[in-house]
Amino acid sequence: MTRVRPVARAVWALVWRPLVGGAAVGIVVWALGMKPSSAAVVALAAATLVAVLQRVDATAEPRPVRRHHDTSDGARGEVMELAWTMVGRDGRAGERALRRLREAGARRVARHGLDLTDPEHTDALRDLLGARAHATLTRRSHPLPSVADLVHTLGVLERLGATRTRPATPDPDPDPRSTR
Repeated sequence: MTRVRPVARAVWALVWRPLVGGAAVGIVVWALGMKPSSAAVVALAAATLVAVLQRVDATAEPRPVRRHHDTSDGARGEVMELAWTMVGRDGRAGERALRRLREAGARRVARHGLDLTDPEHTDALRDLLGARAHATLTRRSHPLPSVADLVHTLGVLERLGATRTRPATPDPDPDPRSTR
């Protein structure tokens, strides 16, 4: 008998609110003129709603802490990540790799006093980088450049010195659509 009593109290603590809520709603809707069978269904629905609301926790769920992965420039993971982002859809360059190349290109041509986004510098940029590299760095619409265009532009930027006295020598490939 001793074990049954605490269990009965625990069950009663969980059940009394839904029973009272369902009975009260059932009596009210029956008194308003609903059929007894319909009133019983509404009472059962009300009891279920009270039971569900009784179990709902009003406190907000704690958000998981986002992991922030710090990478240092040139780290092994960065090179691997860049290699994975090189090729996107249809054998074209990935948008992420192209974005990083544009950032590097903007820094490199800024050393020469030029701006990739300035339309007045277009001719000077084309003379400095070559038509293919300039088209790769300034293209903002689809289709994205090919991986060969990305590699060509990267080579031009590497050969581009830090001073204007050493201009870049573009590859002897004049065709900007070359898949080389």
